[in-house]
Amino acid sequence: MSHDCGVKIKNPLAIFIVLWAAVPFSVGAVIDSAFADSTDQLKTSLSIGVWILWGLVLGSSIIRRPWGLTTVRVFAPTTVPAIVATHWYVTIPNGNLAVALTHAGLVSLLALLPETGNLMVDGLNYGDEKRFLLRVPSAVLVGPLPLVWSIGVFGTFAGPILFATNRWVFGLVLTVVGWPLAAFSIRSMHQLARRWLVFVPNGLVIHDYLATREPFLLRRQDISSLGPAAADVNIDSERLIDVSQLALGPVLQVALRGDVEVVPRSRGISEVKRVEQILFAPTRPGAVLREAHRRNLVR
Repeated sequence: MSHDCGVKIKNPLAIFIVLWAAVPFSVGAVIDSAFADSTDQLKTSLSIGVWILWGLVLGSSIIRRPWGLTTVRVFAPTTVPAIVATHWYVTIPNGNLAVALTHAGLVSLLALLPETGNLMVDGLNYGDEKRFLLRVPSAVLVGPLPLVWSIGVFGTFAGPILFATNRWVFGLVLTVVGWPLAAFSIRSMHQLARRWLVFVPNGLVIHDYLATREPFLLRRQDISSLGPAAADVNIDSERLIDVSQLALGPVLQVALRGDVEVVPRSRGISEVKRVEQILFAPTRPGAVLREAHRRNLVR
């Protein structure tokens, strides 16, 4: 039985690239027509900004790197609020509005799909490797993440938009304050694109700087079992480390024949911990188990 969650599409990244390439013909056209009667300065500024954003996201999705995933997931979903804000500024005909919102909603959904993330970070692989992203911790997903995303987007665009409308003082203030805040916010979100499980020829590596100080290798010969976490697992055991960080959804468990040294991240002095069991939460647990079986890590 598969343990994957959410929408499953064979190659959502390829579909995203095609749909994002077509964004100028729907979202772009709606924004351009809405501001057709505005000043030349505003129209030119918006046009340049939209094309830069479009090219940045398109290039990032093609290059396939973790930083590209952050770019795609931060800026692709801005198409939806951009259309809503445009409609608030100038009423968009219902037909055009529906097409643009549908298009924007699809690219936003595809950008956020688990498999899109896995395909993007998999671009780092060399040799016989395979990467799978880890699920966002629930404490981050439920509260801080939407707020940090909003700060990053608002901080990026608010200043330039005010400049384009000749509000120089407020534009300068929001640019001076907003861009550093946006950079900090986007950098914080980028840490989520650098949390993954890597299958390597010698076993698998868990790379999660939110939970541990350093990545750690689970050697092929040391892995006793890999599968869904037991319902009665004792998460308080000294011989277990939980790097799932209470992420929503299925959790997998690795049991070792021996132990491995792990340095958990803590506020104080970090101490080495020797563990025999590891809990983790990949975005595609079923795909992880299939890859483990393919590599004969579990039987």
